[in-house]
Amino acid sequence: MKRLLLIPFLLVSVAGSATIAGAAGAKKFLCSGEVVLTSESNFHQRTAGHLIFQDFDFTGTHTLCLADETKVTADIAGHLFQRIGPGSDLGLRFDEVLSYADATLGFRGEASLSGANWESHVQSVGRGTGFLSKLNAQGSFYLTDDPNVLTDLLTYIYH
Repeated sequence: MKRLLLIPFLLVSVAGSATIAGAAGAKKFLCSGEVVLTSESNFHQRTAGHLIFQDFDFTGTHTLCLADETKVTADIAGHLFQRIGPGSDLGLRFDEVLSYADATLGFRGEASLSGANWESHVQSVGRGTGFLSKLNAQGSFYLTDDPNVLTDLLTYIYH
């Protein structure tokens, strides 16, 4: 029961696409990528009527676009909370930290599914460390056929 609908909804990842003209001194471009969840721990579940509430810690990897638009694989670690209702009713939110080459950046995401209507948003939060302190990113994430893999499309701005 642990994998009810949780793994397919996580988030946040990155890899490169079309460059867009940026603001003074900033490089702005679209980045699409893949998140792969490799483990979950500290799983908790409770029910209230027809609702199921779950939360857990997770680790994994996801593609990261560097300022030169090359793609690398970064590590992620975070925590997810979700509410699962009857039918295809779902709400979730997560916080995570992406790590790559001694640099880190926090992300926060949320999504909802009501019937066939999927809405999601993910964005970087706070100031990262190392070269990622110059990155801001936001966009959406999407389900795949594999419950441990998500895709996303983010706008990156390297300052």
